Amino acid sequence: MSKKTFLYLCLFLFFLNAEKSSCQEVQRITIQFKNQNLDSALYQLKKKSECYFYYPDKIITKSNKISRNFKNKTISQVLDVLLENSNYTYVINDNRWVLIYEKCVDSLKIDKNRESIPLSITGKVLDEEGKFTHGASICLISEHDKYISKDKFIYITDNGGNFTISTTTPNVYILLLYLGHIPKVVHINQAELIKLEPDEEILNEILHI
Repeated sequence: MSKKTFLYLCLFLFFLNAEKSSCQEVQRITIQFKNQNLDSALYQLKKKSECYFYYPDKIITKSNKISRNFKNKTISQVLDVLLENSNYTYVINDNRWVLIYEKCVDSLKIDKNRESIPLSITGKVLDEEGKFTHGASICLISEHDKYISKDKFIYITDNGGNFTISTTTPNVYILLLYLGHIPKVVHINQAELIKLEPDEEILNEILHI
């Protein structure tokens, strides 16, 4: 058994037996932000929460510094305020993670009259080594979808890492999950080739159990 296969086996068992509570609407947080920029506030929220957080390394925003107090609020209630004046949104999966992603700039320019026209989206998913990802889970979300459950992932990649999705909505995103890798959201206009990165935080947890 290769080292990589062993790590993924451990990862599967880790999530199977994880006791980390769902962060969707269960955990309540009391937190204070003092004159912080958005990426600093998100980092503080990540440390305070019981969830796995994923967001861009560099958060670009023109918003003013954040100074707010939150008492006994859910993750979503805090994020709604933090991201209100930014070009970012989020989705929470019931598998205990929060993914913050940047909205597609071109999405606002999409002709609404196209919404009734069927679209067929095809793409390929590769891992960090450039290998095809067989069995990656995929679902479609909009910028307004805040909670996604496991039963929403109705597409998977084939042996060549390929997928095909049909939709009638032009302004939609692909949410992709693959064991051992950072969850990813891309707009359908950018779905032709999707490259994943390993989830070092989770893998390090496995190695130190």
